[in-house]
Amino acid sequence: MRASMRLAALMEIPSLFIFTHDSIGVGEDGPTHQPVEQLAAFRAMPNMFVFRPGDANEVTEAYKVAMQHTHGPSTLVFSRQAIPTFDRTKYAPASGVAKGGYVLADADGGKPEVILLGTGTELQHCVAAFEKLKAEGIKARVVSMPAGKFSISKTPPTRKAFCPPPSQRAFLSKWAPRSVGIATSVRRAK
Repeated sequence: MRASMRLAALMEIPSLFIFTHDSIGVGEDGPTHQPVEQLAAFRAMPNMFVFRPGDANEVTEAYKVAMQHTHGPSTLVFSRQAIPTFDRTKYAPASGVAKGGYVLADADGGKPEVILLGTGTELQHCVAAFEKLKAEGIKARVVSMPAGKFSISKTPPTRKAFCPPPSQRAFLSKWAPRSVGIATSVRRAK
């Protein structure tokens, strides 16, 4: 499969590839069904857009971007796990998927002490942690990064807007730090 995806990317053929059973944790069917180790190769392919949406709203937006991508393939990576659909009246709209990432939830005043970055199934854990931190009076921000290869990873002003220093950062995705290109002292989830 990877060879055909690579050729589609190199030949700039608009194609849509869909992977399922994604997670950094072992699911019901065990590790043999999980494409998470493939993600680095897909992201390295030129012209390939890779999406790990964190809820149904992000899936819709990822499909919109993929259908408009006419100079290469797109890969949508889904999970079989039951993940929540976030209430977009409480959290930011998912239209930020088109930019690669966006602030899903933010501290009052917009100056967070802690930034939680997540992709795919791990985003729900970022939101849960955000709510707990908020209840404890700790200013936090959740950044959803379903497609970190886009502009968020390429422009330092965008990175600084999402992750201003001197905030502490926690990444709840195996690939988030590499996608964003932000140095951190916080250990990545394994």
